[in-house]
Amino acid sequence: MYNMNNRSALFIVNPESQGGRTGKNWEKMYSKIKTKLNFPSEFEIADGIGKGIIRTEERLREEGFTDVIAVGGDGSINEVVNGIYNSGKDVNLGFIMSGSANDYLTNIDWPSDLDKQIELINGGNTMPTPISKVYGDVERVSMNVADTGIGALIAYSASVERRLKWIKGEFRYTLLSIRGIFKWKNLPITVITDDRSIEGDLSFFMAGFSKLSGGFIVLPHADRFGKKMAYTMATDLGKLRMIRLMGNLKTGDFSEDMKGVYLGHSSRITIKGDESLLFEVDGEPFSFDTNKITLESIPNKIRVFI
Repeated sequence: MYNMNNRSALFIVNPESQGGRTGKNWEKMYSKIKTKLNFPSEFEIADGIGKGIIRTEERLREEGFTDVIAVGGDGSINEVVNGIYNSGKDVNLGFIMSGSANDYLTNIDWPSDLDKQIELINGGNTMPTPISKVYGDVERVSMNVADTGIGALIAYSASVERRLKWIKGEFRYTLLSIRGIFKWKNLPITVITDDRSIEGDLSFFMAGFSKLSGGFIVLPHADRFGKKMAYTMATDLGKLRMIRLMGNLKTGDFSEDMKGVYLGHSSRITIKGDESLLFEVDGEPFSFDTNKITLESIPNKIRVFI
């Protein structure tokens, strides 16, 4: 619990989230937030890819905010978290849910009602949560799930190419997944974890601290307050098996008893390929030109309101 007199919040707003509705509604939303928030606040509009990182880092370096509130969805949260990480500041992280995809907030049972969200932020109760540090040709940190393989291709279609953008919610990602399967070609890779080395032709690889990504339960064994990342990997899958596995991923009902499927936990993971690997974190593609990616867990790194 924090002394309310010493708190101040910075809201980082992605105006393009929720199909642009966040930007259109922000003035009205912020007016309501200010009447209910128990301490001073300011906001920054992050109007462009990567601007959330820049705005968060700059303002935290300049001023002594105690709380940073990400306004948007998974991509918006990821940019704010990277801004906090880059600034080196010790602040509390909160959220105003306003995204088309809200996997992370679903994972932590964050309410969708605005009044309840403000109530949690006012309450000041936090829990230190882990992040994944991911680096290849560039570096990024992740709150939710990082992946390569077909999942990264689907994320690229969704956030960069903006495919099927007129379709909302999980159904869009289901259609993009089917589309991606028919385009995907498995890649020869080696994955090295804490306790084993796996070689094969990669279909997909996902790692992190949250169970849900794109509406699929990709890491059913994840612990969002854990010290090691959970990972799920599949190799040598044909297109028909990949479509069948989508059903398992919807329910989280899969195991290493299934041929080519690997599950585990690791504090460090290295992925090496013969070709460049597309990698994404929290739905945002970020690494395009390297054949080696390393993931490291950083326990208890970010204080999140609960």
